[in-house]
Amino acid sequence: RFFRIVAQERGWRLAKNYAVGMLFLNKDPELAAAARRIVEEELQRETLSIVGWRDVPTNEGVLGEIALSSLPHIEQIFVNAPAGWRPRDMERRLFIARRRIEKRLEADKDFYVCSLSNLVNIYKGLCMPADLPRFYLDLADLRLESAICLFHQRFSTNTVPRWPLAQPFRYLAHNGEINTITGNRQWARARTYKFQTPLIPDLHDAAPFVNETGSDSSSMDNMLELLLAGGMDIIRAMRLLVPPAWQNNPDMDPELRAFFD
Repeated sequence: RFFRIVAQERGWRLAKNYAVGMLFLNKDPELAAAARRIVEEELQRETLSIVGWRDVPTNEGVLGEIALSSLPHIEQIFVNAPAGWRPRDMERRLFIARRRIEKRLEADKDFYVCSLSNLVNIYKGLCMPADLPRFYLDLADLRLESAICLFHQRFSTNTVPRWPLAQPFRYLAHNGEINTITGNRQWARARTYKFQTPLIPDLHDAAPFVNETGSDSSSMDNMLELLLAGGMDIIRAMRLLVPPAWQNNPDMDPELRAFFD
């Protein structure tokens, strides 16, 4: 409801199925403009209609010195889906569009897509959870409603704190400390050719599927997103990504063992 109100206040018309993208842009106006152009091109390539851009209202006074020095320009983009699209179909096309966008803007290290979805909107940053509604004024707006709300409070230990690496990611919030992350990333890269689904014929436009430069949690989020886009339910996907210690369990059902093996 909140985003429909925001759109109405601007004279925008949102379709039955619409999506909102939360983006960190470069503070250089020319680089930000170039990013907006690429974002629009790739969304329109998916036959999505651009409704408009919105500067996300923020209060920079609540940020610490480090967070303020690296603060990106934060905007939202509103897009409409063609008539007849189902929500999950739209989510898959947004996934492909976002990956194309990210690959085209790989050289711009300040560009980051927090979320681009018709299901989830992510407000995150380098601040304490209690300060989120003080920084993002939308979160203090009583018109904003959500079925669920997930936040995560943890200081970075293995990576330099950056706005894009703030939690949560697009699908999960996770403590990290994945000791096998290097091997996991290498296996994901080696198996790229095996990932196929009739739900996304052009899936390999999104490859590589797992980032190797972000945090370990962000890489696991990438893989979870891929499995969900391919039609796997979230319970099965999470059991695959975070399996129990099954190798030395002689009492495990053979079918369950085959699932993990």
